[in-house]
Amino acid sequence: MVKKKYAIGIDIGTNSVGWSVVTDDYKVPSKKMKVFGNTEKRYIKKNLLGTLLFDEGNTAENRRLKRTARRRYTRRRNRILYLQEIFAEEINKIDDSFFQRLDDSFLIVEDKQGSKHPIFGTLQEEKEYHKQFPTIYHLRKQLADSSQKADIRLIYLALAHIIKYRGHFLFEGDLKSENKDVQHLFNDFVEMFDKTVEGSYLSENLPNVADVLVEKVSKSRRLENILHYFPNEKKNGLFGNFLALALGLQPNLKTNFELAEDAKIQFSKETYEEDLEEILGKIGDDYADLFIATKSLYDGILLAGILSTTDSTTKAPLSSSMVNRYEEHQKDLALLKEFIRQNLSDSYKEVFNDKLKDGYAGYIEGKTTQENFYRFIKKAIEKIEGSDYFIDKIDREDFLRKQRTFDNGSIPHQIHLQEMHAIIRRQAEFYPFLAKNQDKIEKILTFRIPYYVGPLARGKSEFAWLNRKSDEKIRPWNFDEMVDKETSAENFITRMTNYDQYLPDQKVLPKHSLLYEKFAVYNELTKVRYVTEQGKSFFFDANMKQEIFDGTFKVYRKVTKEKLMDFLGKEFDEFRIVDLLGLDKDNKSFNASLGTYHDLKKIVSKDLLDNPENEDILENVVLTLTLFEDREMIRKRLEKYKDVLTEVQRKKLERRHYTGWGRLSAKLINGIRDKVTRKTILDYLIDDGTSNRNFMQLINDDTLSFVDEIRLAQGSGEAEDYRAEVQNLAGSPAIKKGILQSLKIVDELIEVMGYDPEHIVVEMARENQFTNQGLRNSQQRYKKIENAIKNLNSNLNSKILKEYPTNNQELQNDRLFLYYLQNGKDMYTDEDLDIDQLSHYDIDHIIPQAFIKDDSLDNKVLTKSAKNRGKSDDVPSLEIVHKKKNFWKQLLDSQLISQRKFDNLTKAERGGLTNEDKARFIQRQLVETRQITKHVARILDTRFNTKLDDAGNRIRDPKVNIITLKSSLVSQFRKDYQLYKVREINNYHHAHDAYLNAVVATALLKKYPQLAPEFVYGNYPKYNSYKSRKSATERVLFYSNIMNFFKRVVKSSKTGTVKIRPIIEVNKETGEIVWDKKSDFRTVRKVLSYPQVNVVKKVEMQTGGFSKESILPHGNSDKLIPRKTEKFYLDTKKYGGFDSPTISYSILLIADIEKGKAKKLKKVKELIGITIMERMAFEKNPIEFLEHKGYKNIHERNIIKLPKYSLFELENGRRRLLASAKELQKGNEMVLPPHLVTLLYHSSNIHKITEPIHLNYVNKNKHEFKELLRHISDFSTRYILARDRLSKIEELYDKNDGDDISDLTSSFVNLLTFTAIGAPAAFKFLGSVIDRKRYTSIAEILEATLIHQSVTGLYETRIDLSKLGGD
Repeated sequence: MVKKKYAIGIDIGTNSVGWSVVTDDYKVPSKKMKVFGNTEKRYIKKNLLGTLLFDEGNTAENRRLKRTARRRYTRRRNRILYLQEIFAEEINKIDDSFFQRLDDSFLIVEDKQGSKHPIFGTLQEEKEYHKQFPTIYHLRKQLADSSQKADIRLIYLALAHIIKYRGHFLFEGDLKSENKDVQHLFNDFVEMFDKTVEGSYLSENLPNVADVLVEKVSKSRRLENILHYFPNEKKNGLFGNFLALALGLQPNLKTNFELAEDAKIQFSKETYEEDLEEILGKIGDDYADLFIATKSLYDGILLAGILSTTDSTTKAPLSSSMVNRYEEHQKDLALLKEFIRQNLSDSYKEVFNDKLKDGYAGYIEGKTTQENFYRFIKKAIEKIEGSDYFIDKIDREDFLRKQRTFDNGSIPHQIHLQEMHAIIRRQAEFYPFLAKNQDKIEKILTFRIPYYVGPLARGKSEFAWLNRKSDEKIRPWNFDEMVDKETSAENFITRMTNYDQYLPDQKVLPKHSLLYEKFAVYNELTKVRYVTEQGKSFFFDANMKQEIFDGTFKVYRKVTKEKLMDFLGKEFDEFRIVDLLGLDKDNKSFNASLGTYHDLKKIVSKDLLDNPENEDILENVVLTLTLFEDREMIRKRLEKYKDVLTEVQRKKLERRHYTGWGRLSAKLINGIRDKVTRKTILDYLIDDGTSNRNFMQLINDDTLSFVDEIRLAQGSGEAEDYRAEVQNLAGSPAIKKGILQSLKIVDELIEVMGYDPEHIVVEMARENQFTNQGLRNSQQRYKKIENAIKNLNSNLNSKILKEYPTNNQELQNDRLFLYYLQNGKDMYTDEDLDIDQLSHYDIDHIIPQAFIKDDSLDNKVLTKSAKNRGKSDDVPSLEIVHKKKNFWKQLLDSQLISQRKFDNLTKAERGGLTNEDKARFIQRQLVETRQITKHVARILDTRFNTKLDDAGNRIRDPKVNIITLKSSLVSQFRKDYQLYKVREINNYHHAHDAYLNAVVATALLKKYPQLAPEFVYGNYPKYNSYKSRKSATERVLFYSNIMNFFKRVVKSSKTGTVKIRPIIEVNKETGEIVWDKKSDFRTVRKVLSYPQVNVVKKVEMQTGGFSKESILPHGNSDKLIPRKTEKFYLDTKKYGGFDSPTISYSILLIADIEKGKAKKLKKVKELIGITIMERMAFEKNPIEFLEHKGYKNIHERNIIKLPKYSLFELENGRRRLLASAKELQKGNEMVLPPHLVTLLYHSSNIHKITEPIHLNYVNKNKHEFKELLRHISDFSTRYILARDRLSKIEELYDKNDGDDISDLTSSFVNLLTFTAIGAPAAFKFLGSVIDRKRYTSIAEILEATLIHQSVTGLYETRIDLSKLGGD
């Protein structure tokens, strides 16, 4: 039998993988597949296309957060225990049950062992104590300041409190005045601001503002007072906003950085870390240090506020100011009560008794935050005479403060230590053991495990790496003797650095490594071209690159286009350079810079830096500064270089800290050499003759030997390897799960087919397609126009919003929004547009859609006629630019259009779209550039093309082509030939995408074999490839018409002429038939309407937390899970507990159980959920575990393990998936005839105003909804079984007159939720909410057929459960 050529299509997503086998004539073969198991069925005929669905992969974050929290609590508990050990002997002399009583204080009275009064054991003393010391801070202050002998139990309580809540560790060593001194912090902040922000010189004369910063007035008043000293800085300018941030306000950095949406940030918010990360992601890491300096100033100001005690004699300033807070709270509360009683007696109860409101009761006992409490009180009293005292205090945020607040986080541990010193010093006279153990007690407070030593676990922990010197217990005071810090630090390094993805045995370089930065600069520089007066563009040659490197990158920290142009003008004026191409569009500067070089230049001499002999030393220094934050460790590691670096230089280096890692290793960049030229990759980037290849081109170029070096390093491509290999890729866990599954699918398909495919076509979905971007943008539209109108140029119409009022909802219409953005004028002629005629105007794409599918507002304008633009295949013509540039500039200045839009509009001045540009745009739509897709292709490539020749080069013959396609090709194909996709109907669309990818790729390669280098992995474009051989004009023509051979009629966009193409397309060279427009489209449509597609939902064992985390109150229920303490479980009837344990998987069990009084054995068949908590016990000994639950006569063979999503088949092919041991989900996919799919496609796009075709289609075919409803009702009668819901739906449809077309269409799209596979969900239909129908009875599946499926669903084992359990 001749082996028929075939291809495999794979569509990888984060929740699904679609796959398909496609033969040479675009058909999908079907096979009779054997069925295993105990049912009558022996074979089932299956089409070779399908979808695998799975739950998205999760990151390690949640698990890590829980783990670190557990460690934190354990360590805190241990600190208290160490203190108890030291005090035990002395306390036992006077009160031997003291610690016992403290431990029992949580228990209810009848469970306590001793007295119910924890501290002194008697009511009298206890009352006395609380009267004298209302809060623990009163006690701390008293002990630190009085010289009388105190009860030892009180000393213990005070020290335990200090040790438990010990403050932060941001400052090393003793608390120097500079960390507390607000002025010093302010100076640091301004200097950092100047260093970060170009052209800022504020630090040249610094005012003395220490008093202003901590003055007792509101934050915004303080901000204004400080800005008086900086007359040129505005309140919402960049400096003003950072200052506001330091004062604890919430500035919005949106306009400062020209961002699309709000960028609000505030230190006191719990989301501060995430907000900061998001902002730095948009504005670049250069600002990270400035945020750190701002935070230090903020902490300093807060601390000064907390310590502002009036009593200068006290030794406990913190406790003293807390006592003040307490007394002031008491005094103010009395005043407030009196004030409200007199002026608002009606709302007295609401304020002081109702804890659900934001009044005082809510603030103290409820969930009200200080901020909301202030807002509530202020609103209630501000209009009343005599409220100024309260309002004033509220504005200063100094009214009724609590002692434990969020901002206590800015108290350094040294302040607590100071109080501890004082207490021990006073009391050591009476208790000598305190003096003897003083060192130990203070160590308990000050000691932290260095982060590079990590967890102190013994035995095999996957998280620990420390190296012990001895096996004794580790304590804060013997840590250095027990732990080998040096080796632990080395282990930490090897553990923390990632491996190079190209050379998997090499460690990556730090992001700030000098070598890495040099590489990054050259890699970017090598792709920059200069344009001469004649309009020709050239790459820089090696000599010029070297000069630029020394003359600009080593001189300026950030090299902008201007700086480079200046330099070229001076040094290479004979070249007459007028422009540069290839720089980052948005900020017109290089992304790469020699930041570390500039940092080090301030510390060591330029000669030392530029001397190649010191390279290794400097690399090592940067590595140390990246890995360690701990000064002591940095100091130790820098001492090795004391003959090169002086003491002073090393001191300065200690203060620097770098973060972040690169993605490549030193060996890859500057270690492996080409076999012929002996040059490294960096050598090539510095000097590559006329080729000017960048890193990606060099490592993929078959004429150099880097390709093979990398392949050899990457291993064999055996199946066992690739799990590890996928794990090591850079990418989210979600996408990695998809990749791993798709590799398994490819293996299984080849096994089914019996021989290798000709092509494997891979398409990867973009991740995070759902952003809040759309939401956020929409809220901004009205505001954007409102703000722009405020600073509008005088000859534009600033009353436009008054004349034609609008709102956000209306502005969602792009035409209307563009009308306002263009100030009501035609963008190309500036004639007035008529707001009522907008639908008659054209929306024109500045850069034509033929070249780039950019549908953003930055690429769209509203014009009376698109002819106004001039040429249709270029940007608007020069003559328009000359006429309208002023108008556009005015729009730009008032921020109605963005810089990018302005640049696109005026591009004609800079030569318009060159053919180079066009070819690049179009090629970009075809060729997949993402790193992660290349890795998948690489893994597949090493898997199939494993033969190497003698020189170690890969032989690709006969080879499996690995083709990567961009999704835009297939979506265009679907659109052109009405192959509509409606995701909501079923999950077939993943399989169809995979099929179409394979079809398009196969046809393309048949028609244009010369395209192989662009799509096929490992066929890298040689330098004489198609790309460089043909002129740019030819390439534009070719690329823009690449998909035309599928068409019958081709209309030229330029001339409008119509050309008829043949029905049968052939390859001109070989004469092979490529595409038969009659039969092949028929085949494609037929495949897309196949009712049988293999949809598999991957079964998943559930892992993670044992149950929900909230502790429920005690009650009579047996359902609660007890909490455990060190020694015993807490009785849930007294102490409450957790509920809803998570089920790891279920088991089907057939066994006997005792019934009735006689305890007769009766055979049962049951589904039992094994919770995550029980899973280990069950797996260790299943029979014992089940006997413990009361089952008898259990046989292992009668236990069937059923993970979540196990599949069952019942009568007439009705399927159910197991959701848990108590609930099922829907398991059938609905298939609709093509005309109804088309109806739904247009229904779901009806809101697109610019494409009226959708609305027209629906209006014309409205009657088909009835047929659609019939299909759905037949399907649900057979498979969904929700009669009542269905009747309600049919009734609603009958009552509906069908006038509101958008309601009708959205209702039918929603209705697909009803029939969709998976968990039932509620949805809205014609104005009513249809509740979900849950399947909570699982009895029916005990007699059903269980189907185990392979990853493709082609192999299955069917087990008829009704036959089980017989002997």
